[in-house]
Amino acid sequence: MLRIGLQVTIFLCGIGGTKKPTGECIMKRNVVVLSIVFLLVAAVCFAADYKKDIVGSWTYTFKGADSKIDHNADGTFVLVTKNITVKGTYGVEGNKLTLTTPEGKKIGYTIQSYSGKKMTIKRDADGREIVYNKK
Repeated sequence: MLRIGLQVTIFLCGIGGTKKPTGECIMKRNVVVLSIVFLLVAAVCFAADYKKDIVGSWTYTFKGADSKIDHNADGTFVLVTKNITVKGTYGVEGNKLTLTTPEGKKIGYTIQSYSGKKMTIKRDADGREIVYNKK
């Protein structure tokens, strides 16, 4: 980032010779540097926090059957599809969701999108897309 700021300063001010930077040049440089800092802070602050977003009850369709999964705040889940109930734990790291069954089987997903009441995930093993709808 320092290198970008330096290149911007050279571009805006023409530094490289014996001329001292003018007040206008320094102000332009400061505006550019502050803009870069603002964008970096905004990117960090507004990044999705899927660990919190995923908590709750979700419904989705699995092989034509209505299914439900509850992601609890303590990192456990309960999945009900047809007449089958599966309990286990889950973890979220960035946009990666991992479900772990009591037998230790791990199923990985990539969170594609999230918009409050709707989350689209893709199963890593086969690319199957699942659309969760929050209850």
